[in-house]
Amino acid sequence: MKTTSNKWLARLAASLLALFSIAALSAQDAPKVGFIRLVNVVSPGTGNLHLKIDGEEMYAKGYTMGQRTGGIGLLAGSKKVTVTKDGVEDGSTSVQLGVGETVTIIAFAEKIPAEDDKPERWAARILRLKQRDVEKGYRLTVLSTCKQTEVLFETDIQGKDKPEGAGVKRLMTTSVDLGGAGGDITVRLRGSQDVLTSFRPDDPGNYVLILYDGPENKTQAIYFYDPKFVIAG
Repeated sequence: MKTTSNKWLARLAASLLALFSIAALSAQDAPKVGFIRLVNVVSPGTGNLHLKIDGEEMYAKGYTMGQRTGGIGLLAGSKKVTVTKDGVEDGSTSVQLGVGETVTIIAFAEKIPAEDDKPERWAARILRLKQRDVEKGYRLTVLSTCKQTEVLFETDIQGKDKPEGAGVKRLMTTSVDLGGAGGDITVRLRGSQDVLTSFRPDDPGNYVLILYDGPENKTQAIYFYDPKFVIAG
């Protein structure tokens, strides 16, 4: 009986070892993937914005103004990112994409002054939001692509007596500590009753707000959640 038991245990150990080996091989063979998220705030020009990564069109129909994609899965490594739109000069940049990393790229437009042989025109630009190590708590990160040097805003945090005022400079980020969250968050332009966004944080992490010039230069916003904190770069 003891011999039979020993043989059974030996077979079980061998089976478990084989399973662990297969799992290890599968992990080694699994593709090393990262993700790119696009936020389109290119207002000038006509039609949709098109995104190419290493020369490959990501979505044939293109992306509408104010649209944000989910994470586009790609093999990790260096990527050439290009955005195009009719009536706007192309914009491109290089992105170093890490395994399991999500890089948010924000496509916006910048007016280029007239040069020797070129008239005044619009050109697409790309700004990257890089992830950092996760920090504790709830935080709002605001980035502005608006033409103003600085956009002033205020954040109503449920449970606080008064709104928290802050400002964000063009093409920079600013961060607002949301405390323990657990309630509604509302963001407005300072001195205005127009709501840029309102949300209830469910999980700790970073809640990102992109400010941009919409129709008639009215400040608008795109909001999304990122479990990691981000900085402009």
